[in-house]
Amino acid sequence: MTTPPPFPYDRHPAPPALPAPPVPPGPPVRPRAARSAGAVVEGVVRGAQVRTEYRGEHASEVIWTFRLEEYDTAGNLLSLVPVEMRGLTFEGSLADGDWVRARGRTKAGTLRVTRLENLTTGAAVRAKGVSRPAVAVAYVLMAAIAAFVAWGFYTTFFGGPDLPPGFPGDW
Repeated sequence: MTTPPPFPYDRHPAPPALPAPPVPPGPPVRPRAARSAGAVVEGVVRGAQVRTEYRGEHASEVIWTFRLEEYDTAGNLLSLVPVEMRGLTFEGSLADGDWVRARGRTKAGTLRVTRLENLTTGAAVRAKGVSRPAVAVAYVLMAAIAAFVAWGFYTTFFGGPDLPPGFPGDW
């Protein structure tokens, strides 16, 4: 009795399994409660999504949401941190698998950040809104209009200042 010939896949053994990629060093272990104000987290981006919320006819806000997987120095998963970035526009890019460092405030269990550092690409990612000088100019303009209106009410109800002697009256 003869043995059957080997199957075609028996002729070539399977290639050896590739070693798992090294996990970048993670942040030091810290308790969850330490993430309230000014928290810094570092980890791998997972589940990145982009959406737009409309506020009125002409105002919209772009929102990036993702989870950061935090690892300890041994490569063990410590926690998943939900992260949200809101702005009119964004500078920089972010993708699943990028290693990032983010600083922000926790609100309702979600870390809210306006900027982060993409350690994979070396780029800074920033949510842009209305610039501070533009907001300052708007406040100054509103204060000037309010002062003009207040002056108009004052002169209407309490009379204007007396004219200096020799100043021409009615034109």
